Amino acid sequence: MQQDNQYLIDIFNAAQRITEYTASVSLHNFYEDVQLQDKVVRRLLTIGKTAQRISAATRQDVNGIAWSAIAKMKERLLQDDPVIDADQVWSIAHTEIPQLIEAIRQNVIKDSSGSLMYA
Repeated sequence: MQQDNQYLIDIFNAAQRITEYTASVSLHNFYEDVQLQDKVVRRLLTIGKTAQRISAATRQDVNGIAWSAIAKMKERLLQDDPVIDADQVWSIAHTEIPQLIEAIRQNVIKDSSGSLMYA
């Protein structure tokens, strides 16, 4: 479970970065900024890969997360096409990522040192 704790924290941090990257950006600017798209896609892929490593027991314990959808992030983003759909990336960043952050926040607590710990 300790390893799962670190995975949850890694997912949380990647999701937070996506939120930070896109918070003050319009959809139009997102379309034009390929580097920003790349940063968001990289974090989404990190979330997907890390979610695959979380144990089945932890997946059952942590409510409010669509684990199968997250674990299939790479397939969702590419959809049999090497060109990533900016609309889909934007949608995930603004709908699923805030929900993911909240679900993890509800299942993670801070220990006495201020570090995040799986509840």
